Amino acid sequence: MPLEVELFRNYRHSVMGTLLRKKLDNEVVEPSTWYAKAQTLVEEHMLTIAAKAGDDGQIYPTSLDDDASEMLTLYLDNQETWQEVCLVMERNESNGAATTLVLNRPMALKLTDSLGQLVLNGAYRGEKTKPKKDVTRFMRAFGGECAVYIGGPDDQDQPAVLVHGLADLAGANEISPGSGIYQGGIEAAVEGVLSGKYQPLDFRFFVGRHVYVESTLDLSVVLGKYQPVACARSVALKQCLSLPKPLWHEVLELCAGELADISELEMLKRDDLKFEIIDEDDEDEDDDDDSPDELDELDRFDDEDDEYYSST
Repeated sequence: MPLEVELFRNYRHSVMGTLLRKKLDNEVVEPSTWYAKAQTLVEEHMLTIAAKAGDDGQIYPTSLDDDASEMLTLYLDNQETWQEVCLVMERNESNGAATTLVLNRPMALKLTDSLGQLVLNGAYRGEKTKPKKDVTRFMRAFGGECAVYIGGPDDQDQPAVLVHGLADLAGANEISPGSGIYQGGIEAAVEGVLSGKYQPLDFRFFVGRHVYVESTLDLSVVLGKYQPVACARSVALKQCLSLPKPLWHEVLELCAGELADISELEMLKRDDLKFEIIDEDDEDEDDDDDSPDELDELDRFDDEDDEYYSST
């Protein structure tokens, strides 16, 4: 969810959220009202933080007070997961551990040899005993056309997760009873594409994932970072390649009500704040601006996001 929504929802555990509620006089108001005030609050505090930049244009988090430090942390965390649409692949009901895949971060539509190796077998670590799948046949099937996505920041050295809607694919398992969404079955997928039974874009490959230990995903929902919605098979299986409307907005509009209003308000956004931060410990630079040109290097943005920025 947008940072404005997170602040509005998380008034019990966030200093900035509490401050926003005070500005609203704790009244129940329409999204257009609280969203605008939340956006103003974010802009004012981020401008104040940016003003603390030194002559080198860098900001040192340790120089910020508690309020500014919280805002900076929330802002950067929000940029890392900007308009993610995630599919919950599994969740342990006893301890709340969960795994999700980000559906709308395309990485590649064609495979290089190295990417094909990564997708099929994961990153090579020199394990001689670990069996490797046949990359040659895989490249024959998917080398010319293959929808690869960044599924999340965790386990990016592992083989990609294969997601599809083919119930009869050998080796595949339904992620949840009745969902009609399946994972696995790579050998049968390769054979099916080579034989002409299936098309390469019948499948989605996800490199990496979000791994949540214990109940951290539940906590993220409580803190307003994510909005859980019922899974739609058509959305989960849709290839996010040059969509006429970004998937995040499509999902919120399908939910209707306040979520559709939030989507519309997000569409109205124009310029975002730009500043640079440096960690005094390692002095690694981290750009927080969400413009496509900068974040394309991190593979966070795709064609649909470019259309969004060009139209707004």
